[in-house]
Amino acid sequence: MSGFESTQVMRFTPNGIAAVRLAIEGLRDEASTKKGSQGTPILSDQLESLAQLALRQDLVEAFASNLTIDTTREFANRYEMGRYLASIVTSAQAEKDTGLWTWISMVYLSQLLAPRKDGTFLLGSEYRYIPDDSRLRYYRHLARMAWTIFRQYGEKSKLFLSIPCSTHSDFVEQSQKDDVRSNSHLIDLCLDIFYDEKQARLRKGVAGDVKTPGTFRRLVSVISPQLYMNFDLYEMPAERIRSVLPREFEKWFKLAV
Repeated sequence: MSGFESTQVMRFTPNGIAAVRLAIEGLRDEASTKKGSQGTPILSDQLESLAQLALRQDLVEAFASNLTIDTTREFANRYEMGRYLASIVTSAQAEKDTGLWTWISMVYLSQLLAPRKDGTFLLGSEYRYIPDDSRLRYYRHLARMAWTIFRQYGEKSKLFLSIPCSTHSDFVEQSQKDDVRSNSHLIDLCLDIFYDEKQARLRKGVAGDVKTPGTFRRLVSVISPQLYMNFDLYEMPAERIRSVLPREFEKWFKLAV
């Protein structure tokens, strides 16, 4: 984003948040974007104009006087973004700071919009950039959830965040399930069989739906709840859990050797 380098961490004021919301709504209304669509194609100058709101002194205020952020930094994926943001924003109370996360979203906006072959960028629904704490939308804010998941899982968060910064994934939603978050051994197993360390990404076919045999979602939503009835998975190391998984997961065992 032009006009930025290393700068003090800021937050939008209520008026600033309203200005960002109005700008996003205006762009989506202008394009007559239908509800449920993948996004609104916008031009690079429209993206820049939206991002420049973070520079408006009448719309922002300091978040913390001693914190700076590298606004020119580029991230390979949401994992890298989450790790970097977690190294800067260390207070748990920051999670509820709507102005902060809206400002961070505008700072890194060009990385939070998927580029298209025609040179435009896809602008998603406003809750991707302005936090919405309702039950079905809180986990859809791209920047904040990358930060949240890294704080929860540390380096193991690559299981959920090895996706483009502009992408929301079912893996992000699954990361917030209590029985997933509370069992580090299960996460170790999933990293071992589902994650390709050499490619730094999930193995192809892992992200299928709950009905597809051998998928991550099926493991955490169907198989592990069944196993909990007969085994204490919290006390079992990853290798032991692996030994009691059904045969549908064997294809991943061979790749994990």
